[in-house]
Amino acid sequence: MRVGHPELNIVNPLAAIVERRLADLTRSAATHDTQVAAWVARHEIPVLAEALRAVLAEHRTDARGRCVACRGRRWRQWRNRHPSVPCRAYVAARLALGDGLPAEITHPAQRRKHRRRRAAGE
Repeated sequence: MRVGHPELNIVNPLAAIVERRLADLTRSAATHDTQVAAWVARHEIPVLAEALRAVLAEHRTDARGRCVACRGRRWRQWRNRHPSVPCRAYVAARLALGDGLPAEITHPAQRRKHRRRRAAGE
């Protein structure tokens, strides 16, 4: 028996339960009459919103505006180098909600050295 064996991993059953629940909700909202769809919307949307808030709470920002969860996992090997990329959890949530991304994320500010070159006429 290996420790990392997929059947023994606690995440796989939890992920399967969550996926099944989301599929059931999607199916219920799409296939039933309007009363059932309204009931699902009234009772399940607040639950889904709280679940999303709980996930995003783990991705809070530090004093510099960097995600403490993503920075700890993705950038540990770079020590003091912290890129100015947005938190993946917030980007995924924003895209899934259909709002798109604001211009400051899709077109990040220029680095200082590029601004100096352009100011010098290069």
